[in-house]
Amino acid sequence: MTLLVSLLAAQSAYAQDTNITSKAFMRAALTVMTFDYFATKCKQGSGFAATDAAKIESWQTANGVAQIRDRLSDLNRHPTQKQQLDQAVAEITQKIERQYVNIDACTVALSVSKLPDAQFATISPQLLASVSNPPKTPKKVERTPSNTPAIVSSQSDAKTVAQIDSFGFNSRPKMGIGGFIALDIYPVVLFRNGDVLTNVEGLSFSGGLEAHKRANPDEWTRWRRQGGKLQLAQKDGWEALPFQTTYPKLPNNFKLDGFFRSLSGTGTVAIGGNQSVAAWEDYRFSADGRVVRGNGAGGSAESGGTAIATSSTAPNQRGRYRVEGLTLYITYDDGSSERRILITDPKDPKSIIWLDGVSYVRRKQ
Repeated sequence: MTLLVSLLAAQSAYAQDTNITSKAFMRAALTVMTFDYFATKCKQGSGFAATDAAKIESWQTANGVAQIRDRLSDLNRHPTQKQQLDQAVAEITQKIERQYVNIDACTVALSVSKLPDAQFATISPQLLASVSNPPKTPKKVERTPSNTPAIVSSQSDAKTVAQIDSFGFNSRPKMGIGGFIALDIYPVVLFRNGDVLTNVEGLSFSGGLEAHKRANPDEWTRWRRQGGKLQLAQKDGWEALPFQTTYPKLPNNFKLDGFFRSLSGTGTVAIGGNQSVAAWEDYRFSADGRVVRGNGAGGSAESGGTAIATSSTAPNQRGRYRVEGLTLYITYDDGSSERRILITDPKDPKSIIWLDGVSYVRRKQ
């Protein structure tokens, strides 16, 4: 969302069309476009439940969503704002979909419609007046950002695992609470060809590892063994990895035990708003091989010291899991399945795990 800071920078240059380039319209456009994206995904799947569809139709009618949507094409006259707005929407949707392969699009869309900043008739009545047209029936949403990444498939995971030599852990300094310098320990992946991935989120990059390397060359380096030491290539030469133990696979009959959650979110603070949208995915693993997966989305806003929150949670899926090598296999009771690359410290698997490079932190509940 930081790229939205400059959305209004060129506003004075377009004074002849303040309705479209105003802060109120840009915030509304961001909300509507984000909703449209996930609503489209929802309709391509099972679609909204009847009660949710009625709520969304009421929201769109009461808040002039169709009129706002109709005015989006006017942004073509302001290419700078349009490009930055498109990038902002892509950033939000990519961040959620990249981290949460199985996130329920209907849940996210419904949560967006409930946000206080989505109630345009209440917070921006002047905006509705400026876009007022004869009421129209909301059109079927078909817009989808062209640069949205595809969901990473289990087949690509299998191909990636075949290229991995082992994984280990590196360390780096980071600013801690109160300004103190703390030590951040993070995983790295060593590949058979001598490459090293220093940001394991690259494992889930759309387009695969080579595409990630081209897009993020600073997150890759080389490794070697020299004098009995595992070394990584740095700017100033080769340096020994501080933790020399690496793992070509996880132990046989390896089990997870605990509740792990990954959380992602965004908001409109950068453009003067006070709303946030969050999505989460969690797994509850048991040592007996059972697993329960859940996900959901929610939103919140603060105004005048009052906090408002909404949330929706998708039904849980239950099944069984097993770990073989570096792969987590899950078979759910409904017949569906998934396969993820699993990285964790086998000596301390209760703190954090990485699934396809996305971190899941162990929580009490």
